[in-house]
Amino acid sequence: MMRRLRPIALVALIGALAAVAFPPEGSALRAVFIALTATGPSPAVMTIPAGLYPVWGNQDTVMHTVVFANGECSLQLAPGDEKGCSGSEFSQLGQYPYTVDGRTQGIVVIVAEGREVTLHSDRTNIRRGAELKLHGELRIPILSPPVPPSPQPVVVLARLDRYHPFRPIGAVSAKTHGWHLQWQLRVRPRAHTIYIAEAKSELSFWQRAWSKPLTIVVRR
Repeated sequence: MMRRLRPIALVALIGALAAVAFPPEGSALRAVFIALTATGPSPAVMTIPAGLYPVWGNQDTVMHTVVFANGECSLQLAPGDEKGCSGSEFSQLGQYPYTVDGRTQGIVVIVAEGREVTLHSDRTNIRRGAELKLHGELRIPILSPPVPPSPQPVVVLARLDRYHPFRPIGAVSAKTHGWHLQWQLRVRPRAHTIYIAEAKSELSFWQRAWSKPLTIVVRR
C-alpha cells in the first residue's frame, strides 16, 4: 500500500517550505525599466513576474511625477533620474495603475512566476516492496543578477490506475544544487503505481506546475 501523509501534516510541511521560497523584497538590481517620455510612460502597460520591480527612468527634458492610485508610492524624477518604489508595494498579484503628472495613465501588472518540475526514476520495473528513488528538478527563471535559487516545496502524488484520483504521498524540499533545484523521495510501491510531481506553494507568488506522469510496474 502507498503511505500517505495526513492532510494536516502535509499542509504544515508545504507551508514551512513555502516560507523559504519567497524571494527577498525590493532589489533594484532585479528591476525592469519604464521610460518617462514627453508623451507618457513607455510601455504604458508593463507586465512583469512577481519578484521583479519597476523602475522609472526620466528620458525627457523636464521633471515628471509618478503617483500610484492606491497611494502606496509617489516619485519625482528630474531629467536623467532613475527611481523605483521600495518593492513591497508589488508583493501581491494584480494591476497597479498610476499617473504621470496627474494626466497620463500607466499600469504595472504583476503576474505569477512560471516554473517547471520534472519527475524521473532510475527504474520503472521493480519487485513488490522494493525501494525506489523518485527524483527530479524544479526549474525557475534565472533572475538578474543571477543568484542561486532558494529551496521550494514539491509534493509527490500517486494513484494505482486511471480510475483512481491522485493522492499526495509525500512533500519534500527541492534544494539548491548549483543553479538548479533538485528533489528526491524514496517510496516502496506494492502495486502498479502512477506518480506525478507538483510544484505547489501556499503563496500566489509562483505558478503551480506538474510533471509528466511516471508509471512504475510492480512484479511479485
